[in-house]
Amino acid sequence: MVGRTSTSAMSEVARDRHELEQGALLRQYYLHTDRAGSATAEPWSADGPSSISPFVPCAASRIPLALRAARLGPGDCLWDLGCGDGRLLHQACAQYGCECVGVDIDAPCIDEARARAAEQGLGDRCKFACCDLTALEPGALRGDASGCVDLGAASPDAGELALRAPTCVLIFVTGHGLTRLQDFLRAEWERGGLRILTCVESLESCCDFEAEDPLFDSARHDWPVHNALADDGIYVVPPLEVALDVWARDEPRWAPAPPLTPAEADTRGIGVLRRLLSSDDIAALDDLGSEMMAAEPPTVELEDEALFSLNLFDAAASEADVLSAAEDCWHTAGKHRVVHLHRAGRLQATLPRLLERVLQAVRAADAKADRLLVGRAVGVRSAELHIYGVGGAVSDPQHRDMGSLLTLSALLTPPDAFEGAAFTCRCTAPPHEPQQETRQGPEGGGGSHEGGAWRREGDVLTPRLGAGDAVLFASEKQHNVTPLTSGERRAFVLELWAGPTNAHNRHR
Repeated sequence: MVGRTSTSAMSEVARDRHELEQGALLRQYYLHTDRAGSATAEPWSADGPSSISPFVPCAASRIPLALRAARLGPGDCLWDLGCGDGRLLHQACAQYGCECVGVDIDAPCIDEARARAAEQGLGDRCKFACCDLTALEPGALRGDASGCVDLGAASPDAGELALRAPTCVLIFVTGHGLTRLQDFLRAEWERGGLRILTCVESLESCCDFEAEDPLFDSARHDWPVHNALADDGIYVVPPLEVALDVWARDEPRWAPAPPLTPAEADTRGIGVLRRLLSSDDIAALDDLGSEMMAAEPPTVELEDEALFSLNLFDAAASEADVLSAAEDCWHTAGKHRVVHLHRAGRLQATLPRLLERVLQAVRAADAKADRLLVGRAVGVRSAELHIYGVGGAVSDPQHRDMGSLLTLSALLTPPDAFEGAAFTCRCTAPPHEPQQETRQGPEGGGGSHEGGAWRREGDVLTPRLGAGDAVLFASEKQHNVTPLTSGERRAFVLELWAGPTNAHNRHR
């Protein structure tokens, strides 16, 4: 999602678990840019005369928790008032299957939101419009007899889009903006059937710190607010017809699914995401990997010496430091070279749209299977380019990505360019269709192997993949790559875990 925040919002409200990330975004998108304190006469701008909040994205770690608090389902229509570039709605649509509408006064943000939705194959279910929230008429969000909303004079896009009335409204703006919208929101809520979610500030306690004597504002409304996720800066007003205690009683139903144990993971199938990566995506990942390898040439001849030189008894070295150093040495092997594309945030900075498309496909597939990501804050544990030479393989026959939640492995090399190096995994469940197709955005990669989607020998499953195809599986599942016998095989491997995004390798 994209939300709004301000200096006052960051300093005056109760602190939450996402404050450091939110503060960094505030500095990046506003305080350290020429937009801070600037103004323009342009009406459809976050810096224009009708804007009630600057543009700052919502902390990524807050988004899944906000969506969990919204209790979304496929029948819902989620509106984000002040949607920015739409990233929260894109994730909501992919993960929960709901319809989404984003409105924002900033025209460039709306253009960006539409472009990202189209790239991710969500354009038919995610709609966006420029809108001056302060100009919305009472009852604007409730829709007409057919359930459609007309934004009227509040939007230059009015009449061009068929917008479904919301069942849930999310709003992340400054306290100044939230208090200005209180009367409008109250009127919409009192018509029934609408839940309201706010971030960082609660409707029951928000203040306009730009006003005189804001703490003694007699015009405030008395809101029933559910505060179960207050530590995450998330507050929910249930629908008018649902008592607060009833809403609170149902909270455990929306808790994230527990991570799978190795035994549980081995019983689960795998998802096959066909043509996840286009030929351009593959070239971009290869180019980034080559550039990073050139900057850090391998030291294969020093592997044993480097490992031997690790001081396991250095009191200042943590377990993560030792494991990290060992991993760096091991991954320089000539037969199986691994480049950590996320190191120092290179992948995120160089190919952000590619990464976001991949993550949306992962979220959508997971939501239809084990739901390990739904309602849980996760980070990129590792994003790797694997390069297999002759003899290269995953050396541990019992290999599992222990500690991670989901692993994606995408083949980058056409299958007729190499022999061997087959991806295999353990699947003790009875035979079933494990395949999940992904929607395709831009030009797809190569075709798939002919002769069936996978091969099974006992408990071992071998999917047949083409360039650009990927497998998605619970990380604790036992999996392997058999030795390469000829040619070269490249793969993009992404691990997600319930931890912060790493900036070096899998261990830190």
